[in-house]
Amino acid sequence: MKVSLTWLEQYIDIKIPTQKLVDKLTDAGLEVGAVEKVNNDTVFEIEITSNRPDWLSLLGIAREVAAVTGTRKIIQPDALSQINKPSKQKKSYSIEIQDKAACPRYVGRLIRDVRIAPSKENIKTYLENIGSRLVNNAADITNYCLYETGQPMHVFDFDKIEGSKIVVRRAKKGETITTLDGVNRKLDESILVIADAKKPIAIAGIMGGLDTEVTYSTKNILLESACFDPVTIRRGSRKLGLSTESNYRFERKVDTGNIVFASCRAAYLLQDICKGHVESFYLDVNYLKDKVKKVDIQADHVERLTGIKASPSKIKSILLPLGFKVANAKKKNTLTVTVPSFRTDVSIEEDLIEEIARVEGFSSIIESLPPIQAHINSACTDQYMAKTKISNLLLGQGINEIITLTLMSCKNLDDAFIPADKRVTLINPLSIEQETLRTSMLPSTLKVINTNLNRKVKDLKVFEIGNIYEKTTNKFLETETVAIAITGNAYQNWKDHNRKVSFYDLKGIVETILDSFGVDSNYTLEAKVLAYFDPEQSAVIIVDNKVIAELGKVNKKVLKNYDISEPVYFAQLNIADIVSLQRTAFRYNSVPKYPSVNRDIALVVDKHISAQSALDIIKHVAGALAVKTELFDVYTGDQVPDDKKSLAFSIEYQSTTATLIEDEVAKVHNAVQENLLSKLGAMLR
Repeated sequence: MKVSLTWLEQYIDIKIPTQKLVDKLTDAGLEVGAVEKVNNDTVFEIEITSNRPDWLSLLGIAREVAAVTGTRKIIQPDALSQINKPSKQKKSYSIEIQDKAACPRYVGRLIRDVRIAPSKENIKTYLENIGSRLVNNAADITNYCLYETGQPMHVFDFDKIEGSKIVVRRAKKGETITTLDGVNRKLDESILVIADAKKPIAIAGIMGGLDTEVTYSTKNILLESACFDPVTIRRGSRKLGLSTESNYRFERKVDTGNIVFASCRAAYLLQDICKGHVESFYLDVNYLKDKVKKVDIQADHVERLTGIKASPSKIKSILLPLGFKVANAKKKNTLTVTVPSFRTDVSIEEDLIEEIARVEGFSSIIESLPPIQAHINSACTDQYMAKTKISNLLLGQGINEIITLTLMSCKNLDDAFIPADKRVTLINPLSIEQETLRTSMLPSTLKVINTNLNRKVKDLKVFEIGNIYEKTTNKFLETETVAIAITGNAYQNWKDHNRKVSFYDLKGIVETILDSFGVDSNYTLEAKVLAYFDPEQSAVIIVDNKVIAELGKVNKKVLKNYDISEPVYFAQLNIADIVSLQRTAFRYNSVPKYPSVNRDIALVVDKHISAQSALDIIKHVAGALAVKTELFDVYTGDQVPDDKKSLAFSIEYQSTTATLIEDEVAKVHNAVQENLLSKLGAMLR
């Protein structure tokens, strides 16, 4: 923001050299980026932080100057008190607010019989020195008051307003308006407009319309002073590609307590300079519910937090020029501070202490190191320990860790065939690449694989521990997961040559994780078709009817969307579920005293029958005697019908009480065989 020193001196008597003032303002947080001479005036270029919209006015800057220089007194601009009183007389116009959230307050004043001409020399000079465009005395007065008070205002030619009615509403689809810059702009329902009885006459908070522009033939003026929702104005400005001093201030939230005062100030100048007659009433449509904030501050807290010794009287002398009201509290060395409406950034005692530190100068604070206290035996959550354990386990298997962003585009999720019904989408994303939170780790993992394959790194084993997000009926869920992906060769050497990774390599990695937490005997692997996996190699791991993991071969169509030609196998596990299922107590068995007996059995079954169903039958029939059962071969091809497959199992029988004899083994094994044949409709091979 550009600040004219000559103009600023209309509100405060500055008695220190310019360079010293620059240093004090910069030390207080108002960084003066540049100082230049313009027409016998000194102009400051000040960097305004987003949390201090009150600095976007000369009165706001004057308050800071008063505080840092010790002047303490500000000269308030003139405004006639009699035009600040609404009257009950008949009104010649009306105001209707249809969108109360986007426009919680609108003040309108009517000034009749104005004389529109070029601006007076002093206003003209002030505006020219800071680079503001001159129009005419009425329009220049609103710009003058904008820089003076920080409140954007607008003047309409009242006689051009259809129906003498102001309506604050959303634009209708297909509506257009020609703005003051001569550009015809298309509007939609997201744009807030000021309209008359028939059409839009201004884009609210951004720019007025050409149809109601105040010209040298204007006789009657309607003065607007309002409050608009910052988000609505920001979106409208971005959509239209239109930026003005007005929307810059509305986007940072204007002082709601300044709306009427600024209107009085502008009306007074229109009366004084344009020789207009200000009607004794004004319309104030107000839906605001501002609450007075009061904060207590203790003098000893100031020294404890900043090292600055400050008595109650010193605190009062600093806060009063900044616009705060200060009164003594019942507690000793405590003050009750009433926060003004323009200081929305102040809500707690620490905020007031920061104000004292700013005014005193941060450079005056003595540097000291805070005391260091060692924290011994700091508790780690079970989930944190589980993440560490899983990470170390996977790194030990030669799987590399990756880190990706949780934000991504909806297209990334669509390309991975991730359902859209549970997505958490941002209302106002920074870019299209960061418009939604991931509901699966698959898209970000595939992007990493694509990047590495493009760089000729073909044999990949990667994992990531991170969060996924989803929307339910009445809340949002954040779930910590571990994702694993493998592609390329499982191994490659001169003797065994090479072997491509398979679903079973991935399954082995997942089972190793579950085994390490002691859940090896409590889960089942079931085939389940998921959209992003190959239908023939898609499965979930279930414990107590709850899915704790999913794994499979990534669908070829998904891989094509990510420009990947190599097969990729992917798994995703819920860490919280694994932690809840982990075994905390372990039971150990002694080394068997008696020998075991091995028997093999090969079955021909329908292709849709899973090996798990056969394993369940063996376990049920053989009971404790079957100490170990393994599937060691799956075969399709010659000697096996096309709709069949061969499953070969090795069963180890052993007793803990005696050596098994042949008849005992044969009896159990025959029972197993008969149950497999009858229940699965199988044949012996």
